This record gives sequence, C-alpha cells and structure tokens, in this order.
Amino acid sequence: MTDAQLAARSIMAFIVSLGIIFLTARILGEQRKAAWFKKREKSNLFTRRGFLGDSWNFGVPRSWQGVLVALLMVGSISLVGYGIVFLM
Repeated sequence: MTDAQLAARSIMAFIVSLGIIFLTARILGEQRKAAWFKKREKSNLFTRRGFLGDSWNFGVPRSWQGVLVALLMVGSISLVGYGIVFLM
C-alpha cells in the first residue's frame, strides 16, 4: 500500500467517523442527549461552538444509557476505521 492510498483511506475513515457521530446525534435527538449527557456549562470566546458543534457535541455521560451510547460509538468508529484502513 502506497502512502497516497493510506492517506486516502485515513481520510475516508475520518469522514465515516463524522457520519457515525452525525447519525447517532440525529437518532438520539436533543431530549435524549440532554438527559443522558452533560454539556459544558461555561462558554467563552474560545469554547463557543457553531451549529454543527452544538448538535454533534454529546458531552460527558451522566447515565448508563449515555455510557452505553458512548461505548457503542467508540466501538463502531474503531471497527469501521480499522476495516477501511487495513482491510479494504
């Protein structure tokens, strides 16, 4: 595998990871995210987020459902990323 192929696969894995985060955020919805995750309360010039950052930001899990969702996201991103980079 050449360096260009490895770079292309890494970029593809990153884009798929963003897609997994986006789909998870859309499936959960804002109410479940607010109940299962705790967002940062302080906001200043350096920590403000745009519209994508607010909708994709999960925060710290505060319930067992949040921990389960976080573990499932990490696991699926890891498996898909490994598959794209090393098995394709």
